[in-house]
Amino acid sequence: MKSWFAGIFLFFLSVTTFAADEGRFFYHGNGKLKISNASKLRGLSPRLIALLDYLQEQLSHGNGTIKILSGYRSPQYNENLRKQGRLAGKASLHLEGMAADFVMEGVSAKRMWEYARQLNCCGVGFYHGNAIHLDTGPPRFWDETTSKVYTDISTHNKQIYAVTRYDIYHPGENLVFQIVRATEYPFGIKNEVRIMKNGEEWKKVRLDNKGDCIVVHNREEAQQFAIPISQLLDGGAQQFSIQISFCDKPSDEMPDQILSNPFVIVTQE
Repeated sequence: MKSWFAGIFLFFLSVTTFAADEGRFFYHGNGKLKISNASKLRGLSPRLIALLDYLQEQLSHGNGTIKILSGYRSPQYNENLRKQGRLAGKASLHLEGMAADFVMEGVSAKRMWEYARQLNCCGVGFYHGNAIHLDTGPPRFWDETTSKVYTDISTHNKQIYAVTRYDIYHPGENLVFQIVRATEYPFGIKNEVRIMKNGEEWKKVRLDNKGDCIVVHNREEAQQFAIPISQLLDGGAQQFSIQISFCDKPSDEMPDQILSNPFVIVTQE
């Protein structure tokens, strides 16, 4: 966490320069994000900031200033938007600081939407206006005709997801991950998780030395999971993901298990 805070601090000193855990994500720019309202970066995840920087660099050669229309949202603010009939999901990743609605100077929303779609890295929504929605959840895309915000798509934890802090890890670190898009608490995570390597189960790892079911009572507790990278080093230079199984589910509609985003471990520079 120390490097994350340092990166945000550097941003507010320099306005156009930041270091949001440089080199830790599959998609990142040159660390110089041009943005007209820097205060909107508060609460956003380093992964999302790096992705915004990447898109700005690729689509405008770093020249198209970004204006964030909506970044982090408190649960209360998000619910107020829903009551107003706005396109705000019950399990919105804005609640986790993992989503932003924004415009980019000189680049149409349609072009941004189409470019982000082909990356197959994230969630991107286009409502045929000047802005797009971008998040660091599972790969998917939609527009105003296919958005399912006001359906029951996210009730009973049906869209629950696991995301790691970084995409790229090094020896000596902890693999930190969190559970997002939960709409009902409490729920339980089975203490033993499966480490998948290139899509196949490689090994099983326990999260702690307590019982077989770890109960998660709220969003804060869903951010506290870690696995020492030392337990994964003998897997070689491969692509990994974490398969998490649930116990004590609040509803039968909640999935029995989920798969995290992919990540890699770099053992040589």
